[in-house]
Amino acid sequence: MRSVSRRRRGFTLIELLVVIAIIGVLIGLLLPAVQQAREAARRSQCANNLKQVGLALHNFSDVHGHLPSSIRPPGFAIRHAWVTNALPYLEGGILFDAYNYERSWDHDENRTTVGKNLNVLLCPSTPTTGNRYDGSPYFNPWIQFVAPTDYAAVTSVDQRLETLGLVDKAGEGVLPQGSKTKWRDIIDGLTNTIVIAESAGRPLLYREGKPLGFPNVRVNGGGWARAASDLSLDGIGPGGVAPGPAPFNIVNGEDGGVGVPFPHPYYGTLGTGEIYAFHPGVAQFLFADGSVHAINQSISIRTLAKLVTRKEGETVSDSSY
Repeated sequence: MRSVSRRRRGFTLIELLVVIAIIGVLIGLLLPAVQQAREAARRSQCANNLKQVGLALHNFSDVHGHLPSSIRPPGFAIRHAWVTNALPYLEGGILFDAYNYERSWDHDENRTTVGKNLNVLLCPSTPTTGNRYDGSPYFNPWIQFVAPTDYAAVTSVDQRLETLGLVDKAGEGVLPQGSKTKWRDIIDGLTNTIVIAESAGRPLLYREGKPLGFPNVRVNGGGWARAASDLSLDGIGPGGVAPGPAPFNIVNGEDGGVGVPFPHPYYGTLGTGEIYAFHPGVAQFLFADGSVHAINQSISIRTLAKLVTRKEGETVSDSSY
C-alpha cells in the first residue's frame, strides 16, 4: 500500500504581513484607551490625595481652632511650611516628632526629616524622571535635600492682575503666610473657595509638559517643608512669564535658578511656583469644604480669582467651572 503524504500549507508572506498589520492597528486602537484608563486612575488617586489633605486641615482646625499656615517672618528668622504643622494629620506623626521646631526647615538638624517623601503630597501623574529634591537658594550651589510636594497653598491673587484689569479684585486666599484663618473667616463660603491647588513637577521647571534645563533652570519652591512652596495666583503671559491671562497649566513656575538674581526681582525670597498639573486639560483643586474639583484650563482667570479670594463677597456657580 502506498502512503500518501500531505503537505501542510503555511502562511504566505503577504498573509503574514496582513496579520501583522491587523495586529498593529488593534494595538494602535487599544493603546490610547489603556493610557486614558491609566490616567483616569492616576487622576482619581490625585483627587483622593487632596481629599486627605482637606481632612487633615479640618482635623487640625478642630484641635487648634484655626487652620495651619506657613510661618515665614522676614530676615533669617525660623521658618516652617504649613505642611510641617499638619504632619500629625497627614500620617506623618513620626516625622512631626523628629522635626525640631526650634530650628528652620533647612537647618542641619531637620534635613533627614524633611528629606522623607509623603506619598499623600505626590500626584501620580507627575513624571518620575529626574531628581526632584528641593533646596535652599541661600546655599550656593543649591543643596538638594527636601522631598517634593505637588500641591500648594494658594495664598492670594496677585495685585498685578487687578492693575491689568484681568480680575475684578485681588486679595487674600485662605492660607496667607503667618495667618491663623478660621473657617468663619471665609466670607465667600467654604464651597466657593479654593485652599490648595496642584503645582506639580517642582522644583524642575516644566513648560507645557516639557522639563527645562534643571538644575540651572528651576522653580524656587517645591519642597513640602518650604514656606516658599506656597503660591499666589499670578496668571501666565507670553513666554511663560507672569502676569497674564492664562490661569494655569502653561508653566509650573518662573525661573529662579542660575542666572536669576536672588532675591528675585519681583518675588523677592518668596517662591515662584504657579498652578500646574499633568492631567490633560485640567488641574485639581481642594476647596474649603473638603471637596475636590477638576477645573478646565479654559476657565477665565477672572473667574478663578473669585474662587481664590475668601472675603471679597464674590460667588461663582458650579457651572462656571
